[in-house]
Amino acid sequence: MNKKVRNATVSKKGNKTFRSKLELFTYNELKKNKIEFQYEEVRFELIPPFNFDSISLEKKKSKGRNILKYTPDKVRAATYLPDFVNLKEGWIIEVKGLRTEAFDLRWKLFKKYLVDNGLFYDLYMPGNQAQVKEVVKLINKNYDR
Repeated sequence: MNKKVRNATVSKKGNKTFRSKLELFTYNELKKNKIEFQYEEVRFELIPPFNFDSISLEKKKSKGRNILKYTPDKVRAATYLPDFVNLKEGWIIEVKGLRTEAFDLRWKLFKKYLVDNGLFYDLYMPGNQAQVKEVVKLINKNYDR
């Protein structure tokens, strides 16, 4: 976990660290309902790494100052790490209290990745505790528990 979630309180349970209280609540609800899942373990590569062979001068931070710097020609992969997944049953939960433009773009790329790769997972994005409970009910209903 390398990114802080805005307006979220990091929470811990045992040896697990959650980026928000809502993620911890979701974890507890899934456990309480004996639903199998993985937490932040399955990463999807939305755009593979590639080489950019043209000139690209970009603003970069260096010693606290912004400078123009030639970027390396190797561009890292763009990935997506959902919060809770059960790929065997075919569902993914992304707990999201506050959505940003950057997240919305990544979410759109993720959906496109699923379509392009013929992957048919049910996607859930609860934003509060009531919605988490509703998602857990749907998973219990849809996957014959």
